[in-house]
Amino acid sequence: MEEKFELLIKAVESLKQEPNIFKDYIFPIVSAFLSALFGALIAYFTLKRQESLKIEKEKLDAANKWTLDIQKARSSLIAIKQNYFKDLSSNPTQRVGSVPTILIKAENITESYADLGFIVPTEAEMKKENLKWAQISRVDTLVSNFNALLTMWNHRNRVNEEFKQAILKTFGDGAYLNLTLEDAVAAFGQSGMIILIDITERCLKLTDYLIIETNDFLENFPNVAEKKISLKRLKKYSQLLKYHHDGNEKFLEMLELMPETDYSTVTAIFGETEEQLKERHLTGYEQP
Repeated sequence: MEEKFELLIKAVESLKQEPNIFKDYIFPIVSAFLSALFGALIAYFTLKRQESLKIEKEKLDAANKWTLDIQKARSSLIAIKQNYFKDLSSNPTQRVGSVPTILIKAENITESYADLGFIVPTEAEMKKENLKWAQISRVDTLVSNFNALLTMWNHRNRVNEEFKQAILKTFGDGAYLNLTLEDAVAAFGQSGMIILIDITERCLKLTDYLIIETNDFLENFPNVAEKKISLKRLKKYSQLLKYHHDGNEKFLEMLELMPETDYSTVTAIFGETEEQLKERHLTGYEQP
């Protein structure tokens, strides 16, 4: 009987494995460490990918927001120009009478430029091509001029209403559009006519050039932004807004400049030459 127990004990002892330091101690520790490390790496790269995707979304949102803002500005400018674009001659006095008091519904553009930082080109990119709308200063100039123009139109409206009241009081109803410069000066005064002609010409010219400039932005800015955004990663999120006009004749008319002003008839009241008056009303957008 004892022999059987001894044989059983020996059999059990034979099944017992010899101690293994690596297997019993080192491997569990290393395994746990590697599991934690891989988990941390997965979390890190997942977070990094999410942050990268967020940045791309913010860039796309910013590009679309600016496109919509400038498109709205262009529509406002066209709405203003439609009040007079068919009626203007080259005579400054006639131009004053042909431009009515205009109800301005447009609002200033008040966006921050911080979200446009992504479009700034590298030196290498600037050498390859002229990236006009990759320059934030150019966008700033456009916005500043648009906001200033709205103020100018509102000021012109006030002066024009004063002018109309003076004409009505002096000559009665129906004389507004057929006035000579002498009649206008007699009713509104020399200084009043200088102010009205001056601000009218400034408004007309800047409106013309800003319609062209906003249209240029809408046609070319999306192409600049597209190179800086990973659009493939955003297919399920949104699309980059792009502008394509259909060649509509009425719209193309809006891109044409109004007739040049003949200052020869008003040099006497301004006390300046024609060249000086032309220079006075330069916008900065004229082609060299």
